[in-house]
Amino acid sequence: MEFIFIKNTNISNISKLDNISNMTNITNINIEKNINLTKIINQNKAGIFDIKINKTTKIKKIGVISADHNQNIGNNLLKYAMFIKLKEFGFEPYIIGYLRPRNNISFLNKTINIRFIKKSFREIKRDDYDILMVNSDQVWRKTNLNYLDVGFLRFASNWNIRKFIYGASFGVDNWIYYRYEETIIKRLLRNFTGISVREEGLKEMVEDHLNISPTLVVDPTLLIDKKYYLDLIKNYKNEYTSRDNYIFVYSIDKIPLMESFIKKSVKALKCIVYNCTMNDNDYVQRFIYGIYNSKAVITNSFHGVIFSIIFKKPFVAFNPKEKGNERFNTLKYVYGLKKRIVSENNPPKISLLTGPFNVDMKKFDDLRSKSIDYLKKNLEIN
Repeated sequence: MEFIFIKNTNISNISKLDNISNMTNITNINIEKNINLTKIINQNKAGIFDIKINKTTKIKKIGVISADHNQNIGNNLLKYAMFIKLKEFGFEPYIIGYLRPRNNISFLNKTINIRFIKKSFREIKRDDYDILMVNSDQVWRKTNLNYLDVGFLRFASNWNIRKFIYGASFGVDNWIYYRYEETIIKRLLRNFTGISVREEGLKEMVEDHLNISPTLVVDPTLLIDKKYYLDLIKNYKNEYTSRDNYIFVYSIDKIPLMESFIKKSVKALKCIVYNCTMNDNDYVQRFIYGIYNSKAVITNSFHGVIFSIIFKKPFVAFNPKEKGNERFNTLKYVYGLKKRIVSENNPPKISLLTGPFNVDMKKFDDLRSKSIDYLKKNLEIN
């Protein structure tokens, strides 16, 4: 197709101008926001006059279905990170979930677009969002009575809308679905453009039980630059602000070996302990500040490990017996952190806290890159 002369034309699709190298005169073209103007200019050797850029193109809304909104540091930070990443891509995300009673979610209210489900996910209507996405965390866990809506978007099963899953998890280490549930889940997943999980062991279980090969992706907190976390504490102060000689300790389970190791480390390093719990009013800022300014980290939390890596702090992590082992196994075997993640039968060396940060970041960087590619593909970003 060749164009000789175009006047007063509104162009809303670049495909209409795939061959314009033979244009001799173009005037008063109204070009929509997302059109590649550089391509048009380069192809039109004769010159373009009076071009108007119409910036009224609708920004796509994404409904990000998540685990309950609650006072949990990892839960809050992965929602924050996914919100930031989707905003970077030019979308308008809304993080959706139930609100647990008596929970302080001031951090979420201040930092992201949040939507509360009052009774049922059927409160969400077809025209509310352009894309639906299941976010990471324990969205496939059956302790959530609405796990088929949260983890598999049952409420939107008949909608002609783009749907995908980013980094789903059980939070436990064994397959939790019965055969009849597997049948329902397979049917629900047929209309998803992408399915991904956060743990290597879960990936293998999904392949075995659902005959689906999901993509392994990083936790959302690893998708964004650390500057976004430092922005959260740029004006933050607490009782440790003037002190830098401390070990950051973040514990979500009581492990005797960990308690003993903390005491030995404090004595050997001649330092104090900076504690953080999810009951602190400033729990997220206290957590980030504590790790960022610490000499080293001792934790039994998955996100305690992740943020030690983000801020490149020497750390030792104790693998909880009862829950979350698969998350730690992925850190140990996929990311090569065997020496730093220990069990009660494998006491750690204090030298792990005094030596340099020597984690192989290439493995993290490679999987992060693949994870971003996965997001772009499912968001249809070229």
